[in-house]
Amino acid sequence: MIRFAVAHLAAFLGTLVLAPIGILAWPFRRDGEVGFRITRLWARFVLRAAGVRATTELMAPLPEGPVVFVSNHVSSLDIPILFDVLPRSFRIVYKSSLLYVPLMGQCLAATRHIAIDRSRAFSAKRSLAAAARRIRNGVSVALFPEGTRSGDAPMGAFKRGSFKLAVEAGVPVVPVSLIGLRRVTGPLRVTPGEIRVRIHPALAIEEGPNAVESLAARAESVIREEVEES
Repeated sequence: MIRFAVAHLAAFLGTLVLAPIGILAWPFRRDGEVGFRITRLWARFVLRAAGVRATTELMAPLPEGPVVFVSNHVSSLDIPILFDVLPRSFRIVYKSSLLYVPLMGQCLAATRHIAIDRSRAFSAKRSLAAAARRIRNGVSVALFPEGTRSGDAPMGAFKRGSFKLAVEAGVPVVPVSLIGLRRVTGPLRVTPGEIRVRIHPALAIEEGPNAVESLAARAESVIREEVEES
């Protein structure tokens, strides 16, 4: 319980100190890269406060150009872990309502993370088209296809939206397994320890009308095998 509170306090204080730097840097580096590096520092600060260490296994070199990283989603530490260990600059996709959260919203915008408006079907479709253009133009993204944290429950089924985005952008998907998180996190609990992050070989998009379903099934199978065996 104490370590959980310390980790969340570190996230709050880190945001308070570091977010303004990313915001103020935007006029000088409008691709959001300064904000990304600031977020990586924030993530490492949070993980150090939590006492959680992540070791990374890169199973194959990442392909040239942008990719869509997809990962299982267990806890609130998942996003800091990805920012800590993924070996490439990337952006996350977030709900546009977060833009109204003080400091966080401005930093998300300055870092050029990708907002999705799900409030109306037309807005959501337009947001996804804009996100696909960003990816085609060279921006890698990281997504959690389960849509919500699984917590202590088994890994959930992967929704198709993440893979539809990859297919529309025409870029490969890189599955990422977060292994051992349930040993160090739980409801109102963070226990110091080590987790593993396995970055799998990229999955190419198959031709045909079932490209999205095939991509989702392959990515889910790769990650589920790793997570359920741990």
